[in-house]
Amino acid sequence: MTRLFYCTDLHGSDICFRKFLSAGKVYEADVLLMGGDCTGKMVVPIIDHGNGSFACSWSGGDVTVSDNGELSELETRIKNDGLYPVRMTADERARLADDPERLKQLFGKVMVETLEGWLGLAKERLGNSGLQVIVTPGNDDEFSVDSVIETSDFIQAGEGRIVRVGDRHEMLSVGWSNETPWDTPRECSETELAVKIAALADQIEDMNNAIFNIHVPPYGTGLDDAPELEDATTVKRGGGIMKAVGSTAVREAILEYQPLLSLHGHIHESRGSQKLGRTVAINPGSTYNDWSLQGVIVDLDDRQITRQMPTSG
Repeated sequence: MTRLFYCTDLHGSDICFRKFLSAGKVYEADVLLMGGDCTGKMVVPIIDHGNGSFACSWSGGDVTVSDNGELSELETRIKNDGLYPVRMTADERARLADDPERLKQLFGKVMVETLEGWLGLAKERLGNSGLQVIVTPGNDDEFSVDSVIETSDFIQAGEGRIVRVGDRHEMLSVGWSNETPWDTPRECSETELAVKIAALADQIEDMNNAIFNIHVPPYGTGLDDAPELEDATTVKRGGGIMKAVGSTAVREAILEYQPLLSLHGHIHESRGSQKLGRTVAINPGSTYNDWSLQGVIVDLDDRQITRQMPTSG
């Protein structure tokens, strides 16, 4: 039997990643799998006024701190929210505001450095644990993320390949999604997504023991219900109307290949589990912005799932 702990959509939350590293011990897991959307979404400038005080605009207001202890606490809170605090002068912030390309480069640099730090911490804490640790990107993650994961000498990179999980199970991973209103780095048509999945599924030797780790959930399963939009950015009635936004290609692939287990994320609100034929499909959801790590434990045996249990904390 292999016990798998799966979580996804941490979106750069430092505290959630640290909880992920503790999940093996807490849940007595053999394998830790972090699904897509690993990285944060923006830089938060912290302005150094040169007189010992620092200020930033964050979490809907302006914050000023006046000593190193308060500054460190502020940076920790920002990182736990999944954002990237960067100290700079007011002149440097003004130059960034006038130069979107320069801001993009800064974001990319800080994002990569943060992920490298995460993976280094994973090796430091878990390198001698015997745990198998797998990390995959999602549609929100820039392509520079792949090389960071792949060059780690401890973490296994799953994207675009078949990885053996425990003794019996093979897992394919696809971080791409169907098209979204947000123009994210890894999204494509349903036809293209179907091709990506099939190219990997056809390499699996034992589909009865296979795991599909596909970031976007299957369409119309309740694992893909998100607030319906009025336009590209505005939700209807404050988010009270939900709409299926998952992938038809993913649904069709699961029904065609019938793996033992399929793991998804992408839609934070749609935590749950469903059956598609013989396949158990799971979306553990995400509440990273509340500093809470949602996940799921799955006990895998030969051609069967003996237990699945959602986790939160």
